[in-house]
Formats: sequence, structure tokens, C-alpha cells
Amino acid sequence: MKIFNIFSLVVISSILLFSCKNDQEDFGQMKGINYFSRNDAISFQQISFENTTGISNDTLLKKGLLTIAPNTFTNEDGSAFSGKVIFSIREDYVRGFMALNSIPTIDSDGLPLNSEGSIYTNAVDIQGHKLKIASGKNIDIAMPGGTNANQNKLYYAEDNVSDPSPANTSLFSWKESSSDSVTYYFDNAAAKFYYKLNPTQLGWISCARSVSNSNPVGINVRVWGVHNLTSGNTAVYVVPVNGKSAIRLWNYDKATNMFSLTQPCLTSGTDVYIIVIASTPHFKIYYAKELYTVGSSSQKTVTAVEKTLNSIASNLYYL
Repeated sequence: MKIFNIFSLVVISSILLFSCKNDQEDFGQMKGINYFSRNDAISFQQISFENTTGISNDTLLKKGLLTIAPNTFTNEDGSAFSGKVIFSIREDYVRGFMALNSIPTIDSDGLPLNSEGSIYTNAVDIQGHKLKIASGKNIDIAMPGGTNANQNKLYYAEDNVSDPSPANTSLFSWKESSSDSVTYYFDNAAAKFYYKLNPTQLGWISCARSVSNSNPVGINVRVWGVHNLTSGNTAVYVVPVNGKSAIRLWNYDKATNMFSLTQPCLTSGTDVYIIVIASTPHFKIYYAKELYTVGSSSQKTVTAVEKTLNSIASNLYYL
């Protein structure tokens, strides 16, 4: 497979882990994003096994570990299942990939989250019929971890979004699990730390912690350089220099080309990158990245220029 598919499009797979949203905007309107979503870069890893045997410490593509005990799955109606499981999983860990997969990190109360990563899981039988995790069972996912051992919690997508494409993930929020946990441990064999998640349901999960902010502020970003700019073909993000999150600016004023937050959720004095990515109907891609200190001015003007996917990929990968 060409590097274009493996690298460039993987980038377009993730950046939005900290989103202040407007339910009337549809991220899927961005023609270029829909185009990217049809490519292999955001593809899933598929693992097949017999439900009666399960799998143990299977190494995932992005170095996570997966354990599923025997007889973990049932049919969707709860009846016993004894056939082959086709298990799909996609891991989103890298900070620079946190936009454009439209995975928000706000909780059900509208409070911001800082996420160590999000994972999507799904299970079907060989005929494609949906399976679910049996009552009293869970799957174990070990996510390569950092150092926030006692702060992270397990969150589920509040609406349990079943379709992971950007058009469907852009509007959900996260709800902290009241029973399922995150533990932190060191694996001697792998010589690395992991977050261990034990979800009891499929769909989107996130390993995250709340971000306190007693005096949140907003931001206004004016965008130039994009031909026929609209809120449907242009996405603007604020990505803190320190921290795993990305904030989408959902509100758009056509008269001024100004994007702003739906509600204030930034901390004054924070250094952030302002990221602009736009696509035209002819798949020309425009990009900008500028450093900005929150609160240093009432608005920030950013000029986007035409870029190749490879150049955008490289830039976001090392963000």
C-alpha cells in the first residue's frame, strides 16, 4: 500500500478529542473528509476467533493488548452464541491525530476532558449479525499509557454510536462509567506502562480525565485563503500545546469568516495551535497551523494555503 494511504489518511483519521459543539453543524458535510473516510487509513483491525475459546494478550496494530475470555459474546437478543466472532477494533492514541476523526472529548455535562486515547470496537458473526458482550462479562484492552495513573476514568459514548465515521461521531458526548474502571500497570515482558480498560459494552470508549477550569474563555478565529469557504467545507481546531485534546470551533459567521466556540472552555494564557483544514469539491486541501496564546487578543486571523495530503500528514504527525 502506498504511503499516501497508510500515513496521510491515518492523519485524517483523528484529531477531535476535545470538542465544543453545535448540534446544527454536520461534520460529514466536508466532502474531503467523506472522501478520506472511504480509504484504508482509518481502517479497522479485524480479529476472528471462536467464542468458546476467546483470545489472550493479542497484540494490536498500535501496540495495545486485547484479551477476550471464552463465551464473552451473545447474540444481540441475549441468546447463547457458539460460533466464530469477527471482532473489529480501531485505536486512536496519537495526539497529532486528534482532529478530523471527529471524536469529541466533552462529557454529558458539557465539561472538557483530556483523553489518553479512544477506541472503537464491534463484533459480528460470520454472517454479519451483531453480537454483544454477555451480561456479567467484559473485554480487556490494555492501552499504551502515560503517567496519570489515578486520574483517568473509563468513558462511553453517551449515545453508544455504532457508526464510527466522522459524520456520526461529531455530535456525541462522553459519559463516565459508574462501574467499569481503568487500572494502570507495568508489563515486564513489554517493558512499558499500560492503561487497562474493562468495557462491558461495544462501541466507542475513552480513557480520559476531567479538566477543571473556573474561568473559561472563548476564542475567535478569522480564516482567509479558502476558496468558497463555508462551515461545511472548513474545520477549525484549537489544540493545546500541552495536553491530549483538540477543540473544534463550531460557530461560523459568514459575513466575517469568523469561527468561534459554542461555549467558552479555554484557559487564558494557554499556548495553543490553531489548525485549519478545508477541502473543496475538487478535493483541493487547504491547511494552516499557527501558534497562539489564548486571551492575547480578541481575535486571531489565520491564512490557509493549499497543501498536499502528505505534507499535512507529516505536520500533524509531529504536532
